[in-house]
Amino acid sequence: MKHCAYCGHLIVGEAEEIAPESASGARPTAYWHKTATDCIVAETRETGHSPLQRRLSHL
Repeated sequence: MKHCAYCGHLIVGEAEEIAPESASGARPTAYWHKTATDCIVAETRETGHSPLQRRLSHL
């Protein structure tokens, strides 16, 4: 199971691998969703609301 280092949600499908900064392996490999839209889709799947819907609900 891969989690997006940007949004924190589970990645389903393809992921962009971010190489660790240290050569010794002290940091694990991080993953991002392939596109920003995939982050929004993952958040909507988890919470039931898109980021825009959450912002509008506070108005």
